[in-house]
Amino acid sequence: MNAMFGGLMIKLVKYTVVIAFLFFYVSAAAQVKSNFSITGSLVDSLSKQPMEYVSVALYKSVDNSLVTGTITDVKGSFTIKNVPSGKFILKSSFMGYKIKSVPVEVQAAPVNLAEPIALSASSTSLNEVQITGKQNEKQVSIEKTKINVAQNISSVSGNITEVLKSQPSVSIDGDNTIYLRGNKNILILMDGIPTTISSLNSIPASNVESIEIVTNPDAKYDAEGTGGIINIVTKKQNITGFSGAASLNYGFNNRLNGGISFNYSKGIWDIGFNYNGKYENANVSSNLIRQLYTNPVYVDQKINSEQKNITHIAALLLSAKPNKKNSISLNVKMMLPDFYNIQNISGNQKNDTFPAILFNRKNDITFSRKTIEGTLSYKKIFEKNKHEISFDASLSRTKGSRPATYYIEDVLMQKSEGGGAPTNITFQTDYFKTLFTSGKIECGLKGFSRWNNFNYYFYNLDTVSDQWISNAAFSNDLQHQEYIYSGYLMYSDTLLKKLYYKIGARVEYNTSELVQKSLNETISREYFFPFPYLLLKHNINKSQSIALSINRRITRPTYPQLNPFINVIDQMTYETGNKNLEPEILDKAEINYSIIKEKFQFKTNVFASTTKDFITQVSLLSYPDKLIVTYVNGNRQNKVGGDIDFNYKFNKYISVNPAVSVFYTKSNGTYNEINLNTDNLAWTSNFKTTIKPEEKTEIQIFLNYNSPIALPQFNLSEIYYADIAVKRTFFKNKLSVSLTLTDVLNTREWKINSDNAVYNLNNYSKSQSRIFWIGLAYNFNSYKTTKSAKTEGSENDNGIIKLGQ
Repeated sequence: MNAMFGGLMIKLVKYTVVIAFLFFYVSAAAQVKSNFSITGSLVDSLSKQPMEYVSVALYKSVDNSLVTGTITDVKGSFTIKNVPSGKFILKSSFMGYKIKSVPVEVQAAPVNLAEPIALSASSTSLNEVQITGKQNEKQVSIEKTKINVAQNISSVSGNITEVLKSQPSVSIDGDNTIYLRGNKNILILMDGIPTTISSLNSIPASNVESIEIVTNPDAKYDAEGTGGIINIVTKKQNITGFSGAASLNYGFNNRLNGGISFNYSKGIWDIGFNYNGKYENANVSSNLIRQLYTNPVYVDQKINSEQKNITHIAALLLSAKPNKKNSISLNVKMMLPDFYNIQNISGNQKNDTFPAILFNRKNDITFSRKTIEGTLSYKKIFEKNKHEISFDASLSRTKGSRPATYYIEDVLMQKSEGGGAPTNITFQTDYFKTLFTSGKIECGLKGFSRWNNFNYYFYNLDTVSDQWISNAAFSNDLQHQEYIYSGYLMYSDTLLKKLYYKIGARVEYNTSELVQKSLNETISREYFFPFPYLLLKHNINKSQSIALSINRRITRPTYPQLNPFINVIDQMTYETGNKNLEPEILDKAEINYSIIKEKFQFKTNVFASTTKDFITQVSLLSYPDKLIVTYVNGNRQNKVGGDIDFNYKFNKYISVNPAVSVFYTKSNGTYNEINLNTDNLAWTSNFKTTIKPEEKTEIQIFLNYNSPIALPQFNLSEIYYADIAVKRTFFKNKLSVSLTLTDVLNTREWKINSDNAVYNLNNYSKSQSRIFWIGLAYNFNSYKTTKSAKTEGSENDNGIIKLGQ
């Protein structure tokens, strides 16, 4: 099989090289007849981040007649070729920004604009709740939404999920599981690299520069994640000399988070270090009522959970630029997240024959993890913004343990211990070269592997001998390894000066092996997947644009979904994975329309998707009075929907940002006579009001509503809440103080129900959601952040039934 892998990789390399060579040959032939070229880049004047899809037009200075034009790429770069000698005006324009004109003179030689062209936000238009003198809170395109965490007041809570919930297409359940347009199968990246961190809630917000929600990734991205990609971009510094920043947030009661960052830059070297920490102590109350029809059993139980979350994260960034043609960087992160959960379960169980039985159970569970991640990157610039190649190698490894003790009627009767070490290793190379007048070819190869050895041992106490006896039914040892070899090729260009297109494809060859040693069973799988991609974008005029995107995605089963070990939840409920799960495949088309006027900005997306072999969670009867919660494949799930994001600025004091995401889902399938069909319309919406009584003070009021939604076998009830925050800056914006109250009316709660031929279930869960926060942030010596060489210009599975865990 290894020979097969090697043969396929050789073929991928050959095909990529041959196609690239053909493009280069045509390019070389065309350039013989060319005149000269103008090369440059565009950035946002405040954030200094590259700006993509900016219109760049070249006009003659003498009569202001149009010569030619192009659009910037994802790195904000542009190249205009076939330019004769003479004097010109280069005009750059983008919705919501002022037009920037730059004089250019071509004197029988190519022109390379050394300094980026900086575009300033228009004072008469609102770009995503823009605050004058500050970076925009979010930037929306058809491919992704970028959230600048520092400008989002929800970040004071220290949780990434609190920042994400402000987006209309994102919903968060009672266990902080993230749903994107109703789909929780999302690929999590950190600085563009796959991570073994299973929960975003373990990443302090103070360590994050921005969050990218990528709903239409191009072929350069991994194809994983039918729901899309969430890329966490951590803070990195780049300013000459020494600088730093510190933040501290306290939530009443028992919540604390903050961090400190330092950076030193001199000559070719840039060194950055940051530490961030988080402490939370929360209580969760749940109620679960179940009635089994086949063997009439009724159970009513209450669960009170005390949860403690302690996280430490430290990061070191070293980078060097020995010259303008070469750069190398090393980024190392260390995370220590610990989670403690004590559940007290009490209730009664009865049937038609026997009287009610009262029970009490206590679960004391600890999740202790140590994560280390590292990325080594090298970039070679043959010709700036026109011809570059990069190489990246990364490692992500989490070593975890899960000891637990179980008390029945206040007596220690059961215990378990387990753990694993999921590991990801990635090698990747990316190459691009500009072609013809405004075209660009991009290609790359990637090798990705992940593996994990998971052991879980469960013991019962023999009350006669007072000895611990291993329970083979609830114990397991599992080995899983997976290899993914991929390559991509894309070409982008501009037609008729206003139509930008990008077309390409990604291919992935996937092998996996799951070994269950206790049963001496091995399951091997092998897949080959093509993933086509198309993007068309047309600038109708200076204020309107329309775009079309078509792509394909995949979700491979995660460790919790595959692992067949049985997790004891209570006396009649167990949870297990399904080692026979198949990947789900999604095909999607999406249209985006944007319009910017003097006082408002309107953006909308309309999408349609179909998913084959969709993965969903079900519960089924295992024993006469026991329920097993597991994962299965449905047949097909079709979804259509749309997003609307609207900004309106009444005056310099007040602006509003209503947003809504609506989707209709229809799915079909069966599993062991369980009906997986759904037919449901659902929506999520929010309304943000920003009030700026004077230059240094900002008030935000945020309202959120999630409609009821039907999932296979389960129905989720509506969720609604309101947040309010005030922020004030001092000492020339060096110090900021914020006050935030989350869930003002204390209405955020989780309710589900299910009624089928086997059982009836009602579940309610409520955590401490109304919290008052005080936040402080201080920047010294003009501290600024920027992306690293790797990310510049680029990019825990939880159950449905909540039992206070």
